[in-house]
Amino acid sequence: MCYVLYYCRTLFNFIKWLIITPFCCFARQFTRSRLVCLIKILSVYMVTLIVLFIICQKLPYSYFYRLYDSSGINFARIRILNDQRRFKARKVLSELNPNETRRMYLENAKSDHLKYAIGVVTVARKNFISEVGELKYLTQVMTQLHDVIAKCGATNDVFPFICNVDLKPEDFDEALHLAQYFPNITKLYSPTYQQGIQRTGKTEMEKQDYVFCLESALQYNPDYVILIEDDAYPKDNFLEVLEHLIETKLETNIRRGERTLNTVRWGWVKLMIPYSLTKYHRNWFFFCQWVALALLLSGIVWLAYCFYIECCSSTQESPANIIKTYARSFCVLLFTFIYFLLIIWIIGRAYYVQVRSFSPYLHALEPGTSCCTPALLFPSNEVPNIVKYLGSIKCSRHFPLDFALDNYRIDNKIKQYLVSPNIFSHIGFYSSLRQSYNTNEAEFV
Repeated sequence: MCYVLYYCRTLFNFIKWLIITPFCCFARQFTRSRLVCLIKILSVYMVTLIVLFIICQKLPYSYFYRLYDSSGINFARIRILNDQRRFKARKVLSELNPNETRRMYLENAKSDHLKYAIGVVTVARKNFISEVGELKYLTQVMTQLHDVIAKCGATNDVFPFICNVDLKPEDFDEALHLAQYFPNITKLYSPTYQQGIQRTGKTEMEKQDYVFCLESALQYNPDYVILIEDDAYPKDNFLEVLEHLIETKLETNIRRGERTLNTVRWGWVKLMIPYSLTKYHRNWFFFCQWVALALLLSGIVWLAYCFYIECCSSTQESPANIIKTYARSFCVLLFTFIYFLLIIWIIGRAYYVQVRSFSPYLHALEPGTSCCTPALLFPSNEVPNIVKYLGSIKCSRHFPLDFALDNYRIDNKIKQYLVSPNIFSHIGFYSSLRQSYNTNEAEFV
């Protein structure tokens, strides 16, 4: 008991020396000059908020973002971006030989060393919106996949295919057209199944379609299965990033300066998540990033201030002056920490993580979240277990596919990861599941 009291008293004295003493000293010295100093600090805060308000109005993921269109959706901007991708897709298709391209990928499927099987889960959706124009999401995604694969020289290691799970696949014109260029796997429905669709529910259908595409990809014996939705657009460096992360983080890692095999069991890697769902308050890891970045920036300012004080101070100072100097430096650290916390929060996490997108080697694996499933990488040895689990449960509006996968992860005590920053982008302005607009415009501009 004496030891406990001793340690408690020691801890109290340390806290008193570190925090309470500077504040008491600052309060005793709170004269008119200190009040002027405080007013200056508040003025800096107010000016910063005004500047941020002006700058961040056009940053979609910031807290000061405003939409200028009266309807609340900037259709013009979305249309421009969609047209740019669509014209690029048309150019890629015009340069391809349908028979040769399809035959090349089908030969890859027979390989004993296939690394990736990439399935694009797709259903027919409303393909023309008057405000945006022609959509052609599947065409955009498949041509971009082929373009990235060809530029990376990975045509022998990758098998991309269309996983057509539409209820009437014979009427899905866009998929039928692309089937001339890329392998196509079609899910066939019995008449009795089509009659019971309303009882099944859209969420359960989505899960069943996902299981079908997982099983279809697994039959080609790849090392990894990638399932993406038909509105998840791959970025130009996604294969380079995956190769780097698999080699250095998933298959092996560095321990005590040596590369060793990674024995941690993991279920999947999420290749993208909507940035609107990665704000600092949504996840403990994101929150820690917010605090750590603010500490880093405020620490730099504090060190610069300490260096300045050291250069300006006399060689010998009285103990009272030393305490005053310490109190001032502590207040500088405190106010700058709050200052950078505010700035980082207002600008938004999406722009902070984008700094790492300049190189594939700067991308990182972070703890995954329960949302969402637009693009996932699975190790092939885990897919049969996932398929078995999903087949044993039923999804509903309150228990969607991503929640089911998260339950599987918790039950089996395995890890999930998230690639940061995203290596896929969400282009699906029109949702095939809800048959309506996605009103979160920030995801598309």
